[in-house]
Amino acid sequence: MYATTRGGFKQLLHPYYIVNICLSLLYVLTKKLPFTCELLYDQCEIDLQEYEILIFLAAFITMRNKRQFSVPDYVAHFCMFAKLCNLFMFWRHSLTYATVYGVLWLFQAYLLFQPVYNGPESVYYFHESNFAEAKRGDPRVTWVVAFYTVWSPGCIALAPIFSELSHAYSGYTGLRFGKVDVARCSALARQVGVDATTWSKQLPTIIVFRGGREVDRRPGLSSKTKKVVKFTFTWENIIAAFSLNDLYAQCKQQDAQVKRSKEGLEKAKAVADSRKEK
Repeated sequence: MYATTRGGFKQLLHPYYIVNICLSLLYVLTKKLPFTCELLYDQCEIDLQEYEILIFLAAFITMRNKRQFSVPDYVAHFCMFAKLCNLFMFWRHSLTYATVYGVLWLFQAYLLFQPVYNGPESVYYFHESNFAEAKRGDPRVTWVVAFYTVWSPGCIALAPIFSELSHAYSGYTGLRFGKVDVARCSALARQVGVDATTWSKQLPTIIVFRGGREVDRRPGLSSKTKKVVKFTFTWENIIAAFSLNDLYAQCKQQDAQVKRSKEGLEKAKAVADSRKEK
């Protein structure tokens, strides 16, 4: 089976992450390197208020990073807030330093973009016109469908993971992956109970359909409060929540049975033809 590289440290070698990490550490580096420290600052030690800012940053990132899906997402999220802290600490020393740092940040934002997944995928993109027909087609086919939108950070983070999953679990007709853009298919989103509004807590949503009916979904709704139950869309969580390994094994067995039955029919036909010739 295809093995994912999503979430690995190899992606951090991309210039986007290297430059962002350097910008995130720039203030501390200029404070600790002897030449730059003597040139830029009167005091080379990090003062108490700066330590407090760094501790607050670490605590804030630790709490917020629970929502991230992979190592590159963790790093990108950390760098965003670390650069804000750098800008503030440079500003405390000099408006000129803060301006230069802000210009460097703007250049980075303009020239370097977070890399997107461009590997193989086996995803069928649905529209309102063909969704019902595909869903109610062969009852032996299980559809894993992601409802997404292009403006949601959660959907953007899920996109590479879902693409890799679709490729990893492809190869058998009984398990297929699809996507629905709720911005273009708002009526379809309402039909399956996915809130597509700006403040929605249901984006992204993954729903499993079998035989034309919904089998499972994440995030789900609490049976008591009817509120959305939070779900973190990591590679491991998706596989475990939807039992993809079991579905894959079942599809493999079904395809083997179909293949054996076809071979049996071909052999029986060959025997019958040989008897006719006799």
